Amino acid sequence: MPERVLEIHALSPLLFRDGRPFSAADGSETAARSLPLPLPSTLAGFVRTQIGLAMGKGFDYEQLQNLHGLQVCGPLLIRGSEILLPAPRDAVIYKKGDKPKVMKLRPFIPPEGAGCDLPEELQPLQVTQDVKPESGYNFWTAKDMERWLLGEDFVPEKIPGLPTETRVHVAMDPQKGKAREGQLFSVAYRPLEMGKSPEDYQPASLRVRLSLPNGQVPVPIGHLGGERRPVAVEVKESLSDSWFDCPKSIKEHFAGLGKGAKVRLVLATPALFAHGWKPAWIEKSGTGEFHLPRGLSKVKLKLVAAAVGRREPVSGWNLRQNRPKAVRWMVPAGSVYFFEVEDGNPADLLESWLRPVSDNEQDRKDGFGLALWGVW
Repeated sequence: MPERVLEIHALSPLLFRDGRPFSAADGSETAARSLPLPLPSTLAGFVRTQIGLAMGKGFDYEQLQNLHGLQVCGPLLIRGSEILLPAPRDAVIYKKGDKPKVMKLRPFIPPEGAGCDLPEELQPLQVTQDVKPESGYNFWTAKDMERWLLGEDFVPEKIPGLPTETRVHVAMDPQKGKAREGQLFSVAYRPLEMGKSPEDYQPASLRVRLSLPNGQVPVPIGHLGGERRPVAVEVKESLSDSWFDCPKSIKEHFAGLGKGAKVRLVLATPALFAHGWKPAWIEKSGTGEFHLPRGLSKVKLKLVAAAVGRREPVSGWNLRQNRPKAVRWMVPAGSVYFFEVEDGNPADLLESWLRPVSDNEQDRKDGFGLALWGVW
C-alpha cells in the first residue's frame, strides 16, 4: 500500500483532555486541561474512523480488526508548512546576560571516590552550568533538530507551542432557566494557530503518515478529541515534501560510523515500553529477531545513559467493552537515550527514522515512540 501524509486542520479550537478527573463531584477538578498535542492513539483512532467511513463497510468486528491493523505515524506539529518537533531533553536553554545559551547534557564517568545510584551502571549526565533553565523552548524546527542530532553548537528558535484558550462555563438549570449554584467550570482548548499578534500569526496543523488501504481517501470532515470538535483532513500530494525524512547529512554521518560508535535516540512522540522508562528491545537488539522495531534487530546496542522526562499517563474508553481502559505510563516525547554500538552497522538504525520503537506491536501501529537518531 502506498504511503501518504494526512494534514489535519482545526475548524475550531480543539480539546485533548489529560487524565485528571473532571466532574461536579466533590474532590474532582472543575477545570478541564488540554495536552500540548493529542496522543498518538487519539490521532490513530480518528484517522482509522475517517478511512472506515470512506470505505462504507460499516464497523463490524472484521472491519474493526482491519482498521486497527493500520499503522499511523504521528502526530507532528506543523507551523505554516514547517515541521516542529518536541525539544530534546538533553538540551538546557539558559541565559547568560541577555543572550540565550545552550548546555548539552552528556554522559560522564564520576571521578574516583564519587558515585550515584543509577541502575545498571548507567552514567549520570553532566551539568556544566549552575543555571535556571529558560522556558518557552518547547518545540524545535526540523532544521534545528538536524543540527542538534549532529552535535553542532547553536541556539534554537524559541517556539512555545500551541496557545491555550480558556473558556469559563456555568451549568444551567433547565427548569428555572438560571445558573446552578456552585457549578462554575472552565475548559482549556488548543487553537491550531501560533503568533502573538496579527502580524506574526501563522496557522498550525497536525500531520500523520500512513499507508492508505487500496488508495482509499479518508472522509474530509470529521471530529477530533474532546467535545467532538470539527476538523478537516487533507491528503498531501507529495510524501517527501510533507514529512521529515532522514536528512542527507545524518545519513552520511552514520555511514562513516562503526563498532563503538556513540549514537542517540530522541523520541518525537511519547513511547510505551515494557520496562517503564527503559525499552525492552535493548536486550534483544542485534539478535536478528524479526518482531523488533525496524533496524534494531541488526545492531547490538548498549545503553549508557538516558534523559527521560516525568512519566505521563495514557488511558481512554474501551468502546468494545464499554469501560475505561487501564492506565499505562508513557515515556514523554523529547526523551533521549544514549547508546554505544557493540555490533552491527549503525546506519541500519536509520531504518526506524520517524518510525515507532515502542515494545508492543499495537502501540507501534498507534504511533507511540517515533524515533530520531543522532550522535553524541
